[in-house]
Amino acid sequence: MGDYRTTTGEAAPIAPEERKRRKGRRRLWIGGGALFGAVLLTGVPIPYRVTATGYVASENYAEIRPAVEGVVAEIRVGSGRRVERDTLLARLDDREQVAQIEEIRGLLRKLEAQFGRRKAEIAEMKRAMESAVAVARLREKNAAGKLARSRELLERGLTSAATTEDFSLQQELAAAELAALLERDLTLPERELESLRFEIEAQTEGVARIEAQRKKREIRAPFDGLVVRYEFSVGELVRPDMVLFEMFGGERQMLKLRIPERHATRIVPGQSYRARLASYRDLRLIRFDGHIEALRDIIQADGVRTYRTAYASFDAGSYSVPPGTTAEAKIHTGNVRLWQYILGFD
Repeated sequence: MGDYRTTTGEAAPIAPEERKRRKGRRRLWIGGGALFGAVLLTGVPIPYRVTATGYVASENYAEIRPAVEGVVAEIRVGSGRRVERDTLLARLDDREQVAQIEEIRGLLRKLEAQFGRRKAEIAEMKRAMESAVAVARLREKNAAGKLARSRELLERGLTSAATTEDFSLQQELAAAELAALLERDLTLPERELESLRFEIEAQTEGVARIEAQRKKREIRAPFDGLVVRYEFSVGELVRPDMVLFEMFGGERQMLKLRIPERHATRIVPGQSYRARLASYRDLRLIRFDGHIEALRDIIQADGVRTYRTAYASFDAGSYSVPPGTTAEAKIHTGNVRLWQYILGFD
């Protein structure tokens, strides 16, 4: 008797109980939206963290690249080996430089022998010249003395003018011989010797220069530490932009992180981080804490990814964490407003 019926196709009217439930849900949505809007408008601050990836490194760390382009001739050290500073890790083909050095050294030996021989000849020439000059001086002195005595005898009438003339001629000849010896140019042999000396010095510098080029083909450890070898083989052409080894040294460990370029300006020294290591991902939540210590001033690229490198303190605590262990860190950069976080205005 209380039922409502229609024959025109209209929907049945909503029951009072259903109308109350709908009104309650509408109020709930309106209230939630108003609360959410208020939160957005009031700007509730929330912590903002930048995610970065990297790995554990030692206090002394180096990426070792070849100084010049070349073909790998020898690999001396593999991954996991501890070496001392200046240990030869690998060597590029240096046969061309070695051949050039041997050729120049052969020429140097000839030049040095020629220099020594010529130096001895010049020394002997000088000794002979000094002896000849000494003898010429004595002859000139003797001739001058005889001429003086002959003139005295001529004045007394004890000798003839012809004899005195002969002594005068002998004195003039002795003086001319002495003058000719004194005027002889000995600088030409000295200049020849100096030219040989300059050539020897130039060739010696050439050996040193090529030896330095050869040394650049030796890849050596920059400090004491653990070596990690990258994938390369004997006979492979390598370039200065290729990393062949990494080295870890020192007692203190650190965390080396890659900060995505879009967040690079948000990271500064002193910010804290919390990291998880790939080797310690199990049911336990093992985290490691530290802070950013330094950042590189350049933006680097790895394929299409660009990043900035940050160096952070790292304390392994009671865990034994080997260098190279990968990590994922969340760096606390401060607080942002909730609406900024939701809309991505970071």
